[in-house]
Amino acid sequence: MGYTYNGFNMRKLDSCYHSHTTRCGHAYGSDEDYVIAAIDAKFKVIGFSDHIFFPGVSQPGMRGDFSQLEDYKQSVLSLKKKYQNDITIHLGFEAEYYPHFDEYYRDLFVKHGFEYLILGHHFRYENGRFPVYYAMGKSPAIIQEYADGIVAALKTGLFSYVAHPDLYMTGYVGGWDVHAIQVAHTICKAAKDTHTPLELNLGGINGRGIMSIAGEVRYPYPYPAFWEIAKHYDVEVIVGIDAHAPSQYGANNWQILYDIVDRYDLKLIDRLKFKQP
Repeated sequence: MGYTYNGFNMRKLDSCYHSHTTRCGHAYGSDEDYVIAAIDAKFKVIGFSDHIFFPGVSQPGMRGDFSQLEDYKQSVLSLKKKYQNDITIHLGFEAEYYPHFDEYYRDLFVKHGFEYLILGHHFRYENGRFPVYYAMGKSPAIIQEYADGIVAALKTGLFSYVAHPDLYMTGYVGGWDVHAIQVAHTICKAAKDTHTPLELNLGGINGRGIMSIAGEVRYPYPYPAFWEIAKHYDVEVIVGIDAHAPSQYGANNWQILYDIVDRYDLKLIDRLKFKQP
């Protein structure tokens, strides 16, 4: 779908499955504000996918407490019903994958009625703590660990797509070296083998903007060279706003992501098929 803006033909984004809420501690606006903003921006489909709340684990400023699960669920379901004639709303989480929580992931679908999980593999988990943030991984071993975690997650069949798969390029000091390239191949092959889409994510543009990283002046992600490799695996690609404020639905800077789609002739999808256990 396209439209004319300042003389240029631009695509119109009308779906987004990656939106957060204030419960995570770093997003702004009420749940209903996101819905109203999406409707005003002519979106047809949105999904709430706040950072997953883990039972027995606290990470203030990154994710809500497990005690907020029912409030989150009921809020989204209430908005889904209230605005059913204006927009389609889905209930999900953005989640890291840790085998320790396998039963909990499945309970979200079976007992709580969640429709989807997206894989945002941000942290290493150890004994109730998160000692490593993969966006700040500086060594080949850490970025390979990130890739291995994604591979393990996709093998479960629980995740409907991979959020910001190129997140590891945010802090990696080696630049686009043999290790970074191998990580890209590992992730893209796993996506192809499991028929899992990869997300071109706007969060690195909205959240941090242009930075100097390992001698390059660029956005932390998306990292274009990663997507050149993704093209060769013929994986499906979806655009995600990663909304942390209602205003981000109307910003139009997702055109930067569409430019990457066009540059590498990526296999773009605009509606997500949910994977469930």
